[in-house]
Amino acid sequence: MRAVELLPARDLARRLAEAEAVIEALLSGQIDAVVDSKSKTPVLLSKAQDALRESEARFRCIVETASEGIWTIDTEFKITFVNQPLARMLGYPAEEMLGKALVQFVPETAAASAMLRGEHLRPENSDEDEIAFVRQDGSELWALLKTSPIRDTNGIYVGTLAMMTDRTHHRQAEEALRKSEEQYRQIVEATSDGILKVDTLARIVFVNRRFAEMLGYEPPEMIGLSVFAFLSAAAKEMVADSFRRPPNGRKDALDTTFRHKDGNDIAVNMAGSLLVDGEGQHIGNLAVVRDVTERKKLQSQLMVSDRMVSMGTLAAGVAHEVNNPLTAVIANLEYIEENVARAVERKKASPGARSDDLQFLDELKAPLDDAREAAQRVRFIVRDLKMFSRPPADEARRAVDVKPVMESSLRMAQNEIRHRARLVEDYGHVPQVEANEARLGQVFLNLVVNAAQALPEGRAEHNEIRVSTRLDGDRVVVQVSDTGPGIAPENIGRIFEAFFTTKEVGIGTGLGLAICQRIVTDMNGELTVESAMGKGTTFRVMLPVARAVESEPVIPVEPIRMAGRRGRIMVVDDEIFVLRGVNRILSNDHDIVAVPTAQEALALCSKGEKFDLIICDLMMPNMTGMDLHRELSVVAPEQASRMIFLTGGAFTAKAKSFLAESHRERIDKPFDSANLRAIVGRHLR
Repeated sequence: MRAVELLPARDLARRLAEAEAVIEALLSGQIDAVVDSKSKTPVLLSKAQDALRESEARFRCIVETASEGIWTIDTEFKITFVNQPLARMLGYPAEEMLGKALVQFVPETAAASAMLRGEHLRPENSDEDEIAFVRQDGSELWALLKTSPIRDTNGIYVGTLAMMTDRTHHRQAEEALRKSEEQYRQIVEATSDGILKVDTLARIVFVNRRFAEMLGYEPPEMIGLSVFAFLSAAAKEMVADSFRRPPNGRKDALDTTFRHKDGNDIAVNMAGSLLVDGEGQHIGNLAVVRDVTERKKLQSQLMVSDRMVSMGTLAAGVAHEVNNPLTAVIANLEYIEENVARAVERKKASPGARSDDLQFLDELKAPLDDAREAAQRVRFIVRDLKMFSRPPADEARRAVDVKPVMESSLRMAQNEIRHRARLVEDYGHVPQVEANEARLGQVFLNLVVNAAQALPEGRAEHNEIRVSTRLDGDRVVVQVSDTGPGIAPENIGRIFEAFFTTKEVGIGTGLGLAICQRIVTDMNGELTVESAMGKGTTFRVMLPVARAVESEPVIPVEPIRMAGRRGRIMVVDDEIFVLRGVNRILSNDHDIVAVPTAQEALALCSKGEKFDLIICDLMMPNMTGMDLHRELSVVAPEQASRMIFLTGGAFTAKAKSFLAESHRERIDKPFDSANLRAIVGRHLR
């Protein structure tokens, strides 16, 4: 394109004014012409033409060097002019576009054509909008279109002038931003955490759907309200303090509670951050809120489980420690009772027996019987503690008789029952079930205690707790019924839910029935409930009949037999009173050597001492009965083969494995004299 020298605006305006004056004078006939003496050309007309050419060149230069695309169309919407920037925008030669309809350069949609024809090219006004055009290569060009009508000297509309600014990159950037915003909005809405945004006055300006759902609302219901309207009373001060932090302060996560629409509190963990504008001014707060209600429940459940494990460990230890002195108490009571009975018989057979001596001995028998009965009750309690304290590794299922397990549970719950109800036991003849004895006892105990606690104290004669068993097909049904107030219909569907309880605060955790149902289900059984308001409640435990018996060997209480021969027996136990008790029981029939440590027993056998039987405590300090058996297997194998073990019930995994692999007989403490004599007699036949 030919370069054009542009005149200053004031010179151009002066020359245009001169040209206009000459042209007006010629047209009006005021002058004919002023002719140049050399060129013979009218001087004024020449100046006017020069000025017009310069003006046209100037404006064409402006149009062609502009950054905007410029075009004009006639009244039939055909292009009459395009500048080079517009031609480059659309990828066409400028001359190729002249005479063509404008709609040929927009997408082939009715809406686009109508937009150009009916809205943006109206003769009566100017307009501005973004419109898509199609380049020659088929790509899309978004442009900001500004139009204005062209009129002749009479004001008649003769076409449209338009200027186009390429907005493609801006449009792409805006579209990318829109997609990014949409993506982040989807992330915010899809997250499992609640998102909360408040202004400096703690008014909610945004919540995602998850946060609204946490509290039982729809998002629009919460916008504009103070966040404190949704906080529990205890949490308001804590959250208010976090909002009072300085704008540059860091905000740590805090555990707090929100109030649900139904009035319940929701435990949450809230991590917040301050929002600032470009100048660093505090404009609000953003918080990520996580519902930790279930996590808190699980933590509580784990704490309860840990306490139950601790109590089980404690019970096992208590049982072991009680068993040793209890063994001595029972053994000595039985020894005294037997000797009193012999003394009575001797006195009666003696011709010179005094009646007051016989009366004294007879009077001793009653308190001895009471003491022995009380000791037996302690024995049963300790046995029950041992059953309930068995670790998970000992929870293999085997054939179990439900009646003794239920009776054990009833004994443990006796204090709960006796002041509240009459106990009725109605046991039908049922086969053994496939279950874990310890866990089944836990279920029975929980059901019996629940039945008792459903009844008021002090009215035992008016209330009843009934336990019964029956066979239903291939399942044994154990029922625990009470005559209490019953369970409300709205609660009966939730009683097996963890942490649900209708008891007063401090009485129950709501875990008992949930754990019972889990235990019974793990045994391939079913736990159900039936209740009627004012008529009581019945729980049913249904368990499969045992297919095969796989129970631990139980040493029966054998009748006392005279030993085939008098034997030499070594008794090893670190509890001196146990040694004395066993010695008193067996010394009349056998020669007893009592030693308090396994080291002494090993020393005797290593010197060549021979024993017909070695009765040894399984768990002792320094050297256990298991260690003694191992050492004797090397130095005196025939003595190791004659060992039987006493145990207080505190089995380690090692002890349990030893008993299973060695097949040595064991006697559980506390034992009675008759059973001990029978076992010894069997080994010395």
